[in-house]
Order: sequence, then C-alpha cells, then structure tokens
Amino acid sequence: MAVATTPAPTLRPLGVGDILDRVFNMYRGRPLLFLGLAAIPYLLFVLVIGVLTLIGLAGAFATFGQRLTGGGPPPTTTELVGIIGAAFVFGLIVIIVAIVIFSAQSGALIQAAADRYNGRDTTIGAAFRAGLRAAPRIFGVGLLVFLAVAVVWIVLLGIAGILALVTQQTAVTVLAFFAAIVVGLVITIYVAASWLVAPIVASLEGTGPTTALDRSWKLTGGHRWRVLGLQLLLGIIQVVLSGLISALFVIGFTQDQTVRIILQQVVNFAANILWAPVQWAAFTVFYYDLRVRKEAFDLQVAAEALPNPS
Repeated sequence: MAVATTPAPTLRPLGVGDILDRVFNMYRGRPLLFLGLAAIPYLLFVLVIGVLTLIGLAGAFATFGQRLTGGGPPPTTTELVGIIGAAFVFGLIVIIVAIVIFSAQSGALIQAAADRYNGRDTTIGAAFRAGLRAAPRIFGVGLLVFLAVAVVWIVLLGIAGILALVTQQTAVTVLAFFAAIVVGLVITIYVAASWLVAPIVASLEGTGPTTALDRSWKLTGGHRWRVLGLQLLLGIIQVVLSGLISALFVIGFTQDQTVRIILQQVVNFAANILWAPVQWAAFTVFYYDLRVRKEAFDLQVAAEALPNPS
C-alpha cells in the first residue's frame, strides 16, 4: 500500500490561523498515523489499569470473600492497614504507568508532527521509539514546571496567611488572599506561555529539562501573546467539537440517565484520542514558527538544501 507523502512546507512566519491550517492538513494527510499514536497509549493504559484492578479485586475477594458472604468478623486493624497500603501501592503504580505511557505518547506525537511537517515520512513504530527515548526528558520538563508553579503558589499563599495572622482583620485577610490568587494566576499563565514549547525542545533537540525550559523561555520571548492566542483558539475549538460530538452521540441516542453517563465517558475518551494529535502538532508547528522568526530557521533549511558545489 502506498504511503502518503507530505512535501516540505514553505517555511515562513505564520499566523495562528496558518498554524492550525497546516496542522489539520497534516492530520488529513495521515489520519491513521496520528490516531494510532494517540489511541494505542490510551488503550494500553486502560488495559493495564483493568488488569491491575482485576488482580486487586481477586486478592481482596480471596482474603475477605468468605467474611462478606458468610457474615464473618470485620477486618482487623492490621488487615485495614494492609488494605490502605495496597491501595497506596496501586495508586503509585497507576501514576508511574500514566507518566511513562503518556510521556511516550507526547514524544511520539511530537516526532510524527515534526517529521510530517518537514516532509519526512514516518511510521507508528518509529515515532513510538522516538517517544520512548524522549519520555524521561518530557517528564522532567513537566515535573520542573509543576514544582516551579507550586513554589510560587506556596509563597504567595504563605505571605497572605502571614498578613492575615498579623493583622487579624477580615478585610485585610480577604484582600491579601484575593491579591495572592490574582498574582498567582498571572504568574502561572505567564510561565505556561513561556514554557509551552519546552517539551518540543526536549523531544526534538534532545536537551535536558533545564536546558529545554531555558530555550523555550528565550524562543517565546516577545511572542507570549501569540502563545496565549493559540492556546485560547485551541481551547475554543476543542470545547465546540466536544459539545457537538456529545450532542450527536449522547443526547440524540437515549434519554436514560445511566446510559447517557456511560456514553458521555466513551465520547470523552474518543474525543481525547482525536484531539491529542491536534494539540501536540500545533505546539510543534508553533515551535518551528518561533525558530523561523528568531533564528532564521527557514534560511538554514534552504541553505542545507542547496547542492554541494564539490
């Protein structure tokens, strides 16, 4: 079967609308590639969680099944501690599995989008191999961003709490926490815009998390309003499409509330699979646009395409 190819794009500064236009063109060109990269990790995650849940339920039934069915004595304190410990381990395993799977998914979608945007062919296997290699760096970026934002909020709320304790005045307390929340939101939005392309940098350039954050900060300098515009437009499109899909497949099918809830979860699951390629491809194309604007990446690519005079 012939594989669809994508010619290398004419690199130039792009508007937000141009970025999305190129993203949807890539998506239409290889829908099975992007859907496979998005769907396989979700299905693998569901499968792993399902197996772990069945193992946990089988162990619990083997331990407490007779008591529950035969009216035996309640669990002892030691057994309750064991249950809590098992639940903690289960939650920890779920978190680790989610980090590994979805970091690899992000890296795979980034690599596939970069390859298709630059006119290179790729496969699901090649993209996933690149995603697995990039997964630790992508996770490191996410962890550092989370810690940075968490520190900001802890400091701001801590200052507001100290002011409230010192003054013991309701008006000052309300004003202090209101100001802390507003400043925290502004800083969070600013940081999110500044580090938007850090996962792309970490994946495509192979840099460590701190270097990727620093490079992303420099690339987005002077373009943070465009970052916010892109994220806002993506959010609006996602909400509209999710609403339309829900209206078509949930509201129109049944009036039973239980069935609606189940269908809604299925629709949300499918919508996440459909949307993940759009989001990561948009961020990837935006990364190249920033490089064109700030590093003359288009001229670099054109120079590399010139024939060797020797």
